[in-house]
Amino acid sequence: MKRSLQAVLAIAALARAAPVVFGFEHYGDAPVRIELAQRWAQDPHLWHGFVETYQYGPLHLTLIGALVRLLGDRLVAARLLSLACGLACVWLLYGIARRERGDEAAFWAALGLALSPLHIQASATGASEAVFLALLLGAILGVLRGDVVVPGLLLGAAGLVRYDGWMYVPLLGFLIVRRQRNLLRAAACCAIAAAPALFWIWVNARWTGDPLAPIHHIDREHAQLARMAMDSAGALWTRLEALVYWPVVVCVVTTPVLGFFALWGTARTLLRREPGWDLAAIAWIPALYFTFRAAILADFHPMTRFTLVAATLSLVFAHDALARFGRRVSALAVAVAVATPVVLAALCWNRAGRIAEWVRPVAPLGSLPPGIVEAAHWMRSNARGQDVVLVDDSVWYLDIPLVFASGLPEEKLLRARWRDDFERRYPQFSPTLAVLVVAGRVADFRQDRFEFRGTPFCRAERYMYAAVFRACTAGRAGSP
Repeated sequence: MKRSLQAVLAIAALARAAPVVFGFEHYGDAPVRIELAQRWAQDPHLWHGFVETYQYGPLHLTLIGALVRLLGDRLVAARLLSLACGLACVWLLYGIARRERGDEAAFWAALGLALSPLHIQASATGASEAVFLALLLGAILGVLRGDVVVPGLLLGAAGLVRYDGWMYVPLLGFLIVRRQRNLLRAAACCAIAAAPALFWIWVNARWTGDPLAPIHHIDREHAQLARMAMDSAGALWTRLEALVYWPVVVCVVTTPVLGFFALWGTARTLLRREPGWDLAAIAWIPALYFTFRAAILADFHPMTRFTLVAATLSLVFAHDALARFGRRVSALAVAVAVATPVVLAALCWNRAGRIAEWVRPVAPLGSLPPGIVEAAHWMRSNARGQDVVLVDDSVWYLDIPLVFASGLPEEKLLRARWRDDFERRYPQFSPTLAVLVVAGRVADFRQDRFEFRGTPFCRAERYMYAAVFRACTAGRAGSP
């Protein structure tokens, strides 16, 4: 048992080595999380709710900020936290599966997570998913071992990393009732887990006047994304896609062959009410809730990262189905599990097009669309002295990773996305450089010249998804 766990952890570390070194912060709101944490690290204090943390969990920001103060590098701090938690996830899932199904099931579950392309990416960037999953798995394993205090503390912490963690408070209570047959212990665990959430609700009520300000903001964002999807693809297709989204994406997140067997084993366990069905229910009840919102209410837009919990816990049951076949199928499962992250990375790294953009959110190597990194490098190389860069506001949020990759300090940036800050600072800091991105709101990035509030800008360089400009000199003001 010890050797198999060590082998899987070694595989997990090896699979994450290149993404940690060469990946970019893009999905999972990683750039904004790191920027907020870095700002907090300069002046540590009790967060003032949504007005400072926006829709992001305060504990995750605090952990990154504390590591920034300790290590001095924001990127190293964020990625080190995710990497440590990512490897802890593999170890914790191994423990859960071993208790539920034995050593063989533990090996296959841990191997599936070790090679999960989405989990690799989450473990190698400043995203919150690996941190959240480690806390949640720790809480579940604690319950399976008969504890209630530590699981309550871990789940309470998980809810302050990602707000969907609050959904698991009653579900963990249900698991305690099922496994420990003690309603009082379940209530105590739920009370411990809910206490941090109640405190954060009070903080938001004090500083924003809305106790659930982050939740309301997230709901508005997803409702807007759902409307955009329906306008683009049509209501019927969008609803049908939502119905199959979770199982299809789980087969990508956990690699196709292992994902198929994980779904098979989970469904079999639930339908037959076999031992462990309560754990399978915890995995999929939130997925059913989000599917209902996306397919019926049409006020939620599913994202790959939301599937990670269901995918991870489903891996516990993969061996149940896999054991029905011989070694050839097992060898195929391993080969496909190894090939999947490699193929996904190859499909999107420095590539453009529909396939690349579809693959990018789930690929193991965090990447940016072509031209965004080049534009960021141009900003870093050309913003000198008193230069101030006007940064476009993209409906696809490409301006956020672009700015982050540039590494420029906030005082050299005028970001159209942050409207209040932009209007406050613009009269004092006139931009001398500008970056426009595809689907931006300031101007069309394909043109050679544009004017912003009376200042003309002339194109300096154009890339695939971005273009950079300088304020036109008097001699060039009339040139294209």
